[in-house]
Amino acid sequence: MTRALTTRRAGVRAGIGAATVAGVAAVAWTHRGDPALALLLSTAVLCYGALSAVDAAEQRLPNRITLPLAAATLGVVVASAVVRSDVMTAVGAIATGMAFAVVLLALRFGMGDVKLALTVGMVAGWLGRTAVVATVVAGASAGAAAAVVLIVVHRQRHLTFGFGPALAIGSVAGMMAAHS
Repeated sequence: MTRALTTRRAGVRAGIGAATVAGVAAVAWTHRGDPALALLLSTAVLCYGALSAVDAAEQRLPNRITLPLAAATLGVVVASAVVRSDVMTAVGAIATGMAFAVVLLALRFGMGDVKLALTVGMVAGWLGRTAVVATVVAGASAGAAAAVVLIVVHRQRHLTFGFGPALAIGSVAGMMAAHS
């Protein structure tokens, strides 16, 4: 039997809030030389924080946030391609987003995670190869670490938990790595 883990604990919400603030500050600082990019990425991190809080409490990522976030990300990628006359970056970003979503779909993740992966992948692809690698490594590592901790703490191997926070961690790591 699989057991779903959710939590509405104030400490978890406070931790997600603190991580969100830290993520916004880190991304804004990393990209301080390009204020428009810093603002766009910081806005995405704020959305990730909201999604992570919902995922921890309800083990779902609501369409009312994931779908507009994906649409806005697509809009930014396409607008950037038009302004910079760089269609290949947009194509790469969209392809990366689709690849992230297809991989999670193939691995039977929840549909909210798949929709969020579309955004996370587009952001990483838009920022470049370094961001893609950092996003994948950090996101997978965060998810694996959470799984191991939960298995040890709950002494059960058949657990489900929200993967949204791990995707968010991966994306923030990718955003920061893109500047290096």
